[in-house]
Amino acid sequence: MKWILSLATVGGFIGFIVYLNSVPTGNAPQQPPAAKNPPLQQPAQTAKQKEQKPGFRFYEMLPESEVVPSNVEEYTPGPSKQDFDYLVQSGSFRSQEDAERQRAQIAFQGLRASVQRIELDSGSVWYRVNVGPFKSRSQMNSAIDKLVSINIQPLIRKVPKQG
Repeated sequence: MKWILSLATVGGFIGFIVYLNSVPTGNAPQQPPAAKNPPLQQPAQTAKQKEQKPGFRFYEMLPESEVVPSNVEEYTPGPSKQDFDYLVQSGSFRSQEDAERQRAQIAFQGLRASVQRIELDSGSVWYRVNVGPFKSRSQMNSAIDKLVSINIQPLIRKVPKQG
């Protein structure tokens, strides 16, 4: 049964190839069969038709649609006016050993991390691993890229500036 299906497929493919070879290509224009009588002479073009150029109005429209930009002050970065820094939290753990393990993993990426002990109202204790603080978004984004490269999905927090 499989060999019949294979033979039919091969036969259909060969038939398709033959069909494609018989279809004229679109690249070469087809020439009509040569006429026995020479073509009739066309009437001579008038001088006006010979001198007529395409009717583009581009060169007329360009000067009319000129746009003059308004004066805009140049941006000059000044001292930071934000009253917060960025802190990146990379993890929160119940055990201090797990938090220290992640802090060491982050240190291998060239980042400075710290472990913060948090005691909740319910009495449970958590250990947060924080990277930063960063004064600019570009520094923070660089640190986030390094954290993501070691499969850590960080949380970004804005903290008030100290000092």
